[in-house]
Amino acid sequence: MPTNARLRVLQYAVHDPEYPRNRRVREFLSALPEVVVATHERSRSRSRARRIREDLTALFVSGRRSDVILLSEMRLTQALPASCAARLFGARLIVDGFIGLHETAVGDWQHLRRGSLRARRLRLLDALAVRVADLYLIDTEMRAESIRSERSGAAVLSLPVGAPAWARPTRSTATGPLRILYYGNYIPLHGLDLVMDALDLLAVSHEFEIDLVGSGSARPALEQRAREAVDPRRYHFSDPIPEGALAEAIHRADVVLGVFGESEKAGGVVANKVWQGLACGRAVVTRDSSALDEIASAAGPLLHRTIPGSAESLAETLAALALAPRPPVDAEVAARLEAVVARSYDRLADWLVSDAAGEVAS
Repeated sequence: MPTNARLRVLQYAVHDPEYPRNRRVREFLSALPEVVVATHERSRSRSRARRIREDLTALFVSGRRSDVILLSEMRLTQALPASCAARLFGARLIVDGFIGLHETAVGDWQHLRRGSLRARRLRLLDALAVRVADLYLIDTEMRAESIRSERSGAAVLSLPVGAPAWARPTRSTATGPLRILYYGNYIPLHGLDLVMDALDLLAVSHEFEIDLVGSGSARPALEQRAREAVDPRRYHFSDPIPEGALAEAIHRADVVLGVFGESEKAGGVVANKVWQGLACGRAVVTRDSSALDEIASAAGPLLHRTIPGSAESLAETLAALALAPRPPVDAEVAARLEAVVARSYDRLADWLVSDAAGEVAS
């Protein structure tokens, strides 16, 4: 490619242009002077056949004009056709494996029996996505090392989720009892049943208020548990709020809850809310994981880890926070966290503009 030409990247099959991860990747690449980004949002036709046709048409029409095809997260089923298009047009293929098929359907949701034919098919698709990628993206170095050990020679880059620009530290506006915030989908990854168990224990001896923001099939059962709690008035459920309102919700809280599920994925991720809560200068409580080692130094005393699967450990951590004085604002925490993220994004930029593409991710 001529030295004055810009690298053309196609971000393919984006499920939601505003989802924090793919938006951040897109904004980073678009800011590089050497790169121009085109985005294809996945088809939303009601007809499955039409969705496939529209997506494949976009892939092969836009892929013809691309130097790099970037398969968006949540779209690993498209890895093989994306690979075919990349090979046909001489492009490189980046696959974002942030949300795996098998780990979600089998490990988290347990919709499929482990070892069943459909579960094995999802595991095969996950493995195929790694194999066909010139560069495979994942969110933590812990998960990246696991993939490298399973797939010798795979070029895998850990690209952390990070926090958006609106997540900045401010002094807490909360007064009175400990103010706890949970936000996100009501999915097994987040371990809301364990959270409710811990709150039952906490309620015996400590005052608190908790805001639970989000939606999902498990919400009605959790609302019923709250109605049966020692003091139902402590529990405040609300529907999902726009991202622009999240900063205000976090700033009203003393504590942001992370993830407490017991799946393999829950033990290897650093969730959006963990990054966002910390960057806003709030105490974040989440289950222990080696993945947290990657941000522990930057987070400092704001990060609180609990024993996986232990409601007692979570309750004890929240009780200690309820008794502790509200800490002063850590004005530099967002910058420290961003520095962790920037190092990985710099490696992505190096890979994109390097002829020795496989070396920086090994």
